[in-house]
Formats: sequence, structure tokens, C-alpha cells
Amino acid sequence: MRYLLFLPFVFGVLAVASAQEEPTKTALSSKEAKIVDEINLSDADIEVFKDQTRQKVEEFQQHIVIIGSKDQPDEMRNLAEREALKLFIDGAEMESSVIRPNGSVQIQSRPMQNYLARLKSLPYTAVVIKFYDLVYISSFTKGPDGRYYSSATIIQEFSGLSGDNLVYKDVTTKEVEIILNLVEDKFFNEKKWQVLLGNIKATETRRG
Repeated sequence: MRYLLFLPFVFGVLAVASAQEEPTKTALSSKEAKIVDEINLSDADIEVFKDQTRQKVEEFQQHIVIIGSKDQPDEMRNLAEREALKLFIDGAEMESSVIRPNGSVQIQSRPMQNYLARLKSLPYTAVVIKFYDLVYISSFTKGPDGRYYSSATIIQEFSGLSGDNLVYKDVTTKEVEIILNLVEDKFFNEKKWQVLLGNIKATETRRG
């Protein structure tokens, strides 16, 4: 285990213009989809992207530790929150889990920005988050949309304290969706693959 600190005529004209443009947009979309479908990654490429995935996941873990730590300056925690969001695809969600007094596990899914904001304001005097060293990354498989998908399994230990007293502690196994997306690099006028994080699910939670 380790710490990671890481308007009538005008409307008519517009309607005609829109009708004329739509087939063009559809044609372009179909063309782009075909191009993506024809692009395949070699085994060597996959290994490179597995390494990049591991780096992205570890960077996210570092941001989580900083965001949760009440010992860090607000400026640092806010920066970590912004940087963490850059790692995710738009619309990504996080499942958070909590063990109730009766032993059952309650799971709630929140948009990633809401989850991170909540993490900063948890009602503890101290929050300690650790991650186990093991990060398991599954093989990448190509989806019908032309993207490649994988998942990374991580294990997080969460402790919430009030003063010197441990109030809550659990260990949660989480599955991180990994998305390999083909994006346009406008600077170099070319397309390249980009590793992004997607939804994160809490697959198992137990008392720490």
C-alpha cells in the first residue's frame, strides 16, 4: 500500500438552408465513421496505451488524495480538482459507496464534478485516502463506434476521522472505464489516439 500525493421569410430561408446542410453533415459523419472503422491498433500499440492508461489512473489517484486531504491548502485542492476532471470524458460518473450501520452497502452515482466537489467538503476533520499498488488493466477491445475500450481495477482505502478518532473506514474495489478515442490535433493537423477515463463503478466495499 502506498500514499499517492500525488424569425416568416427568414424562417423559410433558414429551413431550406438547414435541409440542404443536413445531408452534407450526415455524409461527413458517415465518412468519418468509416475512416475510424478502418483504423486498427497493433499489439505493440495496445501495450503503449496500457502504459498510458496506468499513468492516467495513477495521476487520478494522486489528485483524489490531494482533494480529500484537509491538510492541503485550498488552492492546491482546487487545482487538483480541475486537473482531475481533464482526465475524463464528458459526462463521466463516479459511484461512491458507504457501509451502513446494519452492514449493507449503499451505492450512489454522481457526475464526476459533483463527486469531486463533495469529496472536498466531507464532514470529517481529516480524510486519509490510500490506494493499493496493484492496478489491473484489461485488454483493449474495439467498440462499434470505432473507439477502443478497456477497464482498470483499483483498490481504495478510505478513512474519515473526527479529531484523533476514526469515525469511518472502508476498502473499495473500483472499476475504471478506459476509452481510447481518436481526436483531431489541430496544431499538427492530424488525428491521434487519446486515453480518457470514463465511468467508475464501485464493485465491492468492505470494512477496513
